[in-house]
Amino acid sequence: MQLTVVVENQTSSQSLLAEWGYSAWLQTEDAVVLLDTGGIQHTLQHNLTALGLEAKCITDLVLSHGHFDHTSGVMDVLRMAPDVRVWAAPGIGRERLGDADAKRASGGGSMLTGLAFSPIDPFVEIVPGVIAFTVPASARDPRWVCTHHMFERTDAGEIVPDTFADDVSLLVQTENGASVLLGCAHAGLPNILRYASRTFDIDHFHTVLGGTHLSGVAPADYPLWMQELTQYKVEHWRPCHCTGFKAAAQLACCFDDVDWASAGTRHRL
Repeated sequence: MQLTVVVENQTSSQSLLAEWGYSAWLQTEDAVVLLDTGGIQHTLQHNLTALGLEAKCITDLVLSHGHFDHTSGVMDVLRMAPDVRVWAAPGIGRERLGDADAKRASGGGSMLTGLAFSPIDPFVEIVPGVIAFTVPASARDPRWVCTHHMFERTDAGEIVPDTFADDVSLLVQTENGASVLLGCAHAGLPNILRYASRTFDIDHFHTVLGGTHLSGVAPADYPLWMQELTQYKVEHWRPCHCTGFKAAAQLACCFDDVDWASAGTRHRL
């Protein structure tokens, strides 16, 4: 299967636009799965055209979570591919807030609350070879979940640290092995890899690609995180988006094949 990063913070080509957001196009034998839709600058349509990818071919849209930098292009996708099937975890519409004082709207809300989607709870096969999954709260080690300056509003109206209950990743299985495609890894990167390993009986990963949210990790804690990640055999690390430069550099120091997956990156899974 061919994976193309459509929207990302950086770009590998002058013909593409960059924004703080993320979207990836997964071409399977019989379907096109779009993971997320980019951010508020709406670069998705421009980059699809520049990359020669036809939006009308998108069969399935998977939303990794409700933050605006991953969902602001939802209406664009529904307009360009009106028959698309939409997949998300329950609770994706819950209002998300950011910054230390929880005053910045950062996701969820009325648009996503009213969105018709098929639920991912805890996992479902989207198309042959592609499974969308969440990591249940009981399977999350809190050491690997970064909630700094991220909040959600409960049904009762209380503002609490974000539970990231809506966080979704994709497991892609090909002749090369199993790969994990991340949105922002808000469930915790080690938690996601451990859950995928145990649930789907995987002993090594061909590729781990996407936002890892290591930007929320203090550099002093990098050794602990890297030690934890070494127990998972990963051939190709392709971090991007919310990973952060320092954390990506640390990954490159610890693992053999690490490269930033900017917009325009094409990777064979």
